[in-house]
Amino acid sequence: MTGLRDRKKRELRLRIIQAAARLITDKGLDATTMEDVAAAADVSVGTVYNYFGSKKALLLAGVAEDTERMVAAGTSVLSRPGPDPAGAVKRLTSVYLDDFLTWDPRLLREVLSAAFQRFGGEEITMELAAMDQRLIEQMMELLAHFHAKGELRRGVEVYDATLLIFSVFVLQLFMFISIEGFPVADLKRQVDRQIELAFAGLCEVEKAKRQ
Repeated sequence: MTGLRDRKKRELRLRIIQAAARLITDKGLDATTMEDVAAAADVSVGTVYNYFGSKKALLLAGVAEDTERMVAAGTSVLSRPGPDPAGAVKRLTSVYLDDFLTWDPRLLREVLSAAFQRFGGEEITMELAAMDQRLIEQMMELLAHFHAKGELRRGVEVYDATLLIFSVFVLQLFMFISIEGFPVADLKRQVDRQIELAFAGLCEVEKAKRQ
């Protein structure tokens, strides 16, 4: 019974998050009320507040769910990294992108807008940074594997290499979110190309020349 009750609570939580995501996408965060979310999810307003204390908490909950899905999907790359570090990282970022692109860009812009608000934005920024850290740690684990095999240039720190590549990835995401109509194919192509450029410097010179 406990397992069934937990599953039902989980399903209800996701239903509320999904209802909020649809409304915020269509109306924006400011114009969406908790009453709107309750009606869309077919629950009471009290139930929405029991699960989430505010609209921003709802918004962040959606991002957190997405982050966990990315990390779970990324384990497939870590379990079979293959021999090529650049190829492995491109596969990992592709896994992240596939999940990321299920979001409507309008909703993503609302997330960023909430993070940059004068009041309350700092808390949201810190929460988003903590979620990014989950992805950074997974990418760092992947790069540590190749570092241990001598596939990275001597003197390169795994943490520094990870931040370099993750920064490239995030910059392209910001461009995709910010520019209306940014083609998905261009996003993926630019991420892959810049990862390859990064690895041209991160790999041993002899290995880089052979590629």
